[in-house]
Amino acid sequence: MTQSLTRECAVYFQCQGRGGRKLLQPGSRQRSTGRVPRLARLMALALRFEQLLRSGAVAGYRQLARLGHVSPARISQIMNLLLCCAQHNKS
Repeated sequence: MTQSLTRECAVYFQCQGRGGRKLLQPGSRQRSTGRVPRLARLMALALRFEQLLRSGAVAGYRQLARLGHVSPARISQIMNLLLCCAQHNKS
């Protein structure tokens, strides 16, 4: 039998000016994780695009580009991340 644990604590946020990032107050114990790196987001997007292409939900890069409001060349750049990753894993 597994037992779940719950921990509760108060966290206070402070904004830095208009549109600024929210920062934890100095007395809090939790850390700010920051943003997800851009490359990680683009890799996730490339994997999603590949899934859509394989499932037949989209016909090709041109349709992906139209749906994403970007150029087919940009879709190609994003999809090339998968090729670079595959080549790196072979080495």
